[in-house]
Amino acid sequence: MCFSTVQDLVNVAKLLSDPNRVRIVEALRQGELCVCELCDALDLTQSTLSTHLQVIRAAGIVRSRKEGKWSYYALTPAAATMIDSWFHPFRSAIRRDAPLVRDRKRLKQRLELRQSGICCVGFNCRGKARSGRTS
Repeated sequence: MCFSTVQDLVNVAKLLSDPNRVRIVEALRQGELCVCELCDALDLTQSTLSTHLQVIRAAGIVRSRKEGKWSYYALTPAAATMIDSWFHPFRSAIRRDAPLVRDRKRLKQRLELRQSGICCVGFNCRGKARSGRTS
């Protein structure tokens, strides 16, 4: 993706204008994540996450792929570079921000459930499978 229009700028500004979208982008800075991993790590419902991912997708900074019943999201290489430069001045605040610290801890725990680097749990709420939900 090439960011070359004023609308691109507006879309990226819009995505960074919400704390939950900043949390999602910060989580994706760690690498590709499954929707259920994002929901569990950030303690967001699938519906809320989906709404925020629509705005993030509109900004053109993520790519998605399906693997079986799982949907994975990752920052595009161009977006990762751009986000890193935007977040750099705030790196100290990002390291100390209580919600982001909690998110990183929960994400680390959630990623430990992967098998061979792949999400295999689906939605998991503090160790219990959530019934009736797929990613």
